Amino acid sequence: MIEEMDNQVATLREMARQAERNRHQVERDHQDGPRLQPGEAGRSLSRRRVPYTLAITSGKGGVGKSVITVHLALQFASMGLKVLIIDADLGLANIDVMLDLHPKFTIQDVVDGRMTLDEVAVVGPMGITVLPAASGVAELSHLSDAQRIALLDHIDHWNADFDVVLVDTGAGISTNVRYFVLAVEKIVVVATPDPSSIADAYALVKVMFLNHRIANFDLIVNQVDAMAAEQDGKDVYRTIHQTAERFLNIGLNYLGAIPHDPQLARMVRQNRIIMDDTLPYMQVFKRMANNILQVRQTGQADGSRPTFFWRQVLDESAE
Repeated sequence: MIEEMDNQVATLREMARQAERNRHQVERDHQDGPRLQPGEAGRSLSRRRVPYTLAITSGKGGVGKSVITVHLALQFASMGLKVLIIDADLGLANIDVMLDLHPKFTIQDVVDGRMTLDEVAVVGPMGITVLPAASGVAELSHLSDAQRIALLDHIDHWNADFDVVLVDTGAGISTNVRYFVLAVEKIVVVATPDPSSIADAYALVKVMFLNHRIANFDLIVNQVDAMAAEQDGKDVYRTIHQTAERFLNIGLNYLGAIPHDPQLARMVRQNRIIMDDTLPYMQVFKRMANNILQVRQTGQADGSRPTFFWRQVLDESAE
């Protein structure tokens, strides 16, 4: 299954590159044609034609991936960035519920060819765009290779302008999860101090490294004790980092820890995700969002694998 996935995406990548080479040859033959202009000036994130793509993922469910995705998206939006959330937990979606959105269509309609991305996308708080997935649809949890590639291709051809794209994946190491993780620049792994969560986070990192040669990850530690947040967070980081250092050749960057906050849990239960900088947990997410932008890659994504908006990667590289 892994070899089939790698072979199919490699074929699609080569087809895309050939198409781009042909298009650039046409552009060189018509030098007077219009050229794409840079994005709006003054944005907090230095504008690239290619959106900055991040996957928020985990080895174990119930660690708060979606909560983290939504709050990071809100922080990026507050910086003046155009933000897209792709709910890639395809069979157990909850981003729309968390943001109190009521989409008529989902990613399933795109996969089935009934709708376009423009028709499926909904706008949430602070102008965040959401591509909602369906909940309780078993078929979406087991997309075929062709369906996954088709969805990636739909997103790649989408005529939309975003600065940051956050992909909220499912938990674990299923083919769906690995496929979406492979399609981004930055992979953010979420873990908690629970021993099973730590073990599953390491398992995810191990599989991505051994099977897909991914060697750089970021770690967020969630649900730590509020009285010893940084200590607990760094303890989890050290445990995973030391094990990975011993058995794997990877880089693991620590983004920070999020203390357990009853007020945040209550807000999530009530679908009341709001921007209020006076709330202690909002300050944590603000620092984390700034850390992510500060350590963002200045180059392009790994050219050996396809990413979301990869034709834009090729286009920018050509220029």
